[in-house]
Amino acid sequence: MDPAPGWAAGEKQPYTDHTSAKPDSPGHTDHEKSEVARLRAAVLELSVTVSTHPYWATLEPGMVVEGRMALKQTIPAAVGDVAAAPDDGTPGSAAARAA
Repeated sequence: MDPAPGWAAGEKQPYTDHTSAKPDSPGHTDHEKSEVARLRAAVLELSVTVSTHPYWATLEPGMVVEGRMALKQTIPAAVGDVAAAPDDGTPGSAAARAA
């Protein structure tokens, strides 16, 4: 997010005429920095919501990983399409999102 100097290797890459280089990075604007902070906070909040959901207590010991892997396979085709989501009360389901 902060400005960073670029670099130039100065030597060509093996078996090609390409020389690697990267221009200076101007860094992020204040708006971009605040947007990154907002999105990171949202991801953290959602992660806590999913990981502490009462559903996980209903699984047998040792089955939480399998439950999480199954949850990853139930993501609706259209993100945000509540009608396409399962409505079984699990984290990520329409019922859980409505709660």
